[in-house]
Amino acid sequence: MPVRIAVGLGITVIMFAIAGRRFFWLYRLISAGQPAPDRFKDLPARAKAELVEVAGQKKLLKWTVPGVAHFFTMWGFTILLLTIIEAYGALFQRNFHIPLIGTWSFIGLV
Repeated sequence: MPVRIAVGLGITVIMFAIAGRRFFWLYRLISAGQPAPDRFKDLPARAKAELVEVAGQKKLLKWTVPGVAHFFTMWGFTILLLTIIEAYGALFQRNFHIPLIGTWSFIGLV
């Protein structure tokens, strides 16, 4: 048990170092652009449009085979991310699951 926690914390420190460098680089890249004062205008409509475009893959599904392949690939990686989160949580707590969705049989099936 202590070895598992030490390995988990070591991986966490390394991950935060790598992710921190990447976030800093992205911050500098975004800060180089011109300000957009109206970017928070009509936020609910923008959030709905983003959800439809990204989660629903609306534009990509207009192409039959490549769109469907991309749809399943994107959602496959989303499910993979959930399993990685649960595996990481199991390093520290043996019966770890993601709150609310971690016990859904459907996600385990997918």
